[in-house]
Amino acid sequence: MDSLAGKSVVIVGLARQGEALARYLAGVGARVTVTDRRSEAELHDRIGRLSGLPIRYVLGGHPVSLLDGTDLLCLSGGVPLDIPLVVEARRRGIPLSNDAQIFIERCPAPVVGITGSAGKTTTTTLVGLMAEATGRPTHVGGNIGHVLIGELDRIGAGDHVIMELSSFQLEIMDARIAVAAVLNITPNHLDRHGTMEAYTEAKARLLIGQRHGDV
Repeated sequence: MDSLAGKSVVIVGLARQGEALARYLAGVGARVTVTDRRSEAELHDRIGRLSGLPIRYVLGGHPVSLLDGTDLLCLSGGVPLDIPLVVEARRRGIPLSNDAQIFIERCPAPVVGITGSAGKTTTTTLVGLMAEATGRPTHVGGNIGHVLIGELDRIGAGDHVIMELSSFQLEIMDARIAVAAVLNITPNHLDRHGTMEAYTEAKARLLIGQRHGDV
């Protein structure tokens, strides 16, 4: 049984990542609530694709009352950490996560994680092509556009998994990546991270667990 079964999980943002994560969490038995600032009419297509799943929607805003009884708060990549809901979750000690973290924690195959201020999509694509050339099943995704969490039940221990990760995803992650590549760090997304130090720290989180023997 998945450790998230029966847990109350709030997902903030019903974009590509939020939709895939909501489907996965509902499938493993979590009690899922999705909140988004947009209206039901604006999210009609995404909600339609999730129809039939036991998901509760709170739309038009992110009331702090969502945190009552919540075990885990999951943020889509575009959600900043300074919104009141996230600030209050941290004050209450509610853990933060996202689709990438949950995927890596459960992925049976080693994950190659790639980040950088520039070139990460190209590099992820090229590494994926090299991995495919070995003849082994290969899964390429993450920030590159394909959310991998929906493929968990199709990934075997011997597969290749290549994942592009952005600073927005990494800033709340502590997953241990088997192989990590930080291509470069130049000033970028400072409107989100505030300082170059904070941006660099977010990128550096990809390297957690890279000491010999940690993964």
